[in-house]
Amino acid sequence: MKSTRLQRFMTATEDTFTSDIGLKIRKSINFIWRRILILGIKRKVYIEKYPKLEKKKKYIFVCNHSFDEDVISLIHTIDRNVYVLNGSTNQTEHNPIFYALWANGMIYVNRQDTQSRKDSLLKMKRVLQAGNSVMLFSEGGYNNTENQLIMPLFPGVYQLAVDTNTEIVPLITFNDIGSNEIYLRADPPIDISKYEKYEGMEKLRDIMSTIVYELMEAHTQPVSRGDLGTNPRMDYMEVRRQVYECQEWYNDVWEEELTMYSGHGVTTPQQARMYVDKIQINIQNAGVLADVLARREEDKRYDLEKYLRNNIKLC
Repeated sequence: MKSTRLQRFMTATEDTFTSDIGLKIRKSINFIWRRILILGIKRKVYIEKYPKLEKKKKYIFVCNHSFDEDVISLIHTIDRNVYVLNGSTNQTEHNPIFYALWANGMIYVNRQDTQSRKDSLLKMKRVLQAGNSVMLFSEGGYNNTENQLIMPLFPGVYQLAVDTNTEIVPLITFNDIGSNEIYLRADPPIDISKYEKYEGMEKLRDIMSTIVYELMEAHTQPVSRGDLGTNPRMDYMEVRRQVYECQEWYNDVWEEELTMYSGHGVTTPQQARMYVDKIQINIQNAGVLADVLARREEDKRYDLEKYLRNNIKLC
């Protein structure tokens, strides 16, 4: 598989990942660039709601991430240049489409490396200090969950907003399974600095979740239980597999691709049941844990990472 030679951005520093002239050029050609991008979007894009933003003001656009054309449709929608936080190592190394992301302006981050995440914040600060805006996906990666409208958000965006005195614009894309239409809505900017860290992150997540729900309610066809297959959970996993199918994967990518924030917040039932794996079952506790063990075994049937590893075809 050919190399894109974009790997240099993986080790670039705060001072070398972009140039001062590059920041200025990208801002000046953004109007033309956004109209070029629309030519590369296969689906029809509908911008349902977009706030009136101050023309010369910088913003942090926090977006959701769940399908193949969400990034390009988001960049097309935003009315100014945004450097995109890119956490896909494999695609950066081998997918030539990522030259378009470089042309737009990108900041690489290794989602699994603490130092890389810290360095990416410094890079985003430089972009914001230059008057450009940034766009990031605080969920960490694709939302592959069955019932979370927005996954728990990585809190780095809070520190970025506070340190740079920059407002956040929640911006949501929605594409129903099998649909040829993309819908986008953005809420007015919010000043997250007036909240405590995790209170602010939960408020932001609530805003984003509400928009997702409203888009789902407006643009999906109701499905009766009788129309579902015999195993809807497995059907959903197959749909998510198709999202990843036939991309030019070069190495083991699933630990990175399925990154989720697991820090501060409420423990999910699935996470709680994982602790059962560490418990030695005996005759005294088997009766108490029987139901939990049964649910844990059921969870194992729907291990998305294992399903992807076993069923993805390389094209």
